[in-house]
Amino acid sequence: MSIRRRRALFTALLILYTLFVFSNSLDMGPSSSSKSGAVLALVNGFFESVGLPLHLSEHFVRKAAHFAEYFGLGAMALATLRQYTARWQPHLALPFFYCLFIPLCDESIQLLVPGRSGQISDVWLD
Repeated sequence: MSIRRRRALFTALLILYTLFVFSNSLDMGPSSSSKSGAVLALVNGFFESVGLPLHLSEHFVRKAAHFAEYFGLGAMALATLRQYTARWQPHLALPFFYCLFIPLCDESIQLLVPGRSGQISDVWLD
């Protein structure tokens, strides 16, 4: 695959991943809570089935989802940068800025969605 195609592919994947992040923020409160509850039931059911005495909270599941979602965004931003330059270390400010700007937008979107709230603490977590 040519460098031009790889760059286009990684850039498109980064944009699509960012849209995925934003789409999660557009879920209204009850829908978002329902998704978290389903994941919580699945994880707690797994722990119970293997005999582990763990019981996670919905809060933990939501924060873990934020962490995983933004870890993926950071990895995708860095992988995209690496398609554009072999000396990526001097350019780390680009994905760093991107990965700060997207959570700010994400939490701002949540301010506009019924049943959701944007929180500064989530920006720091993201």
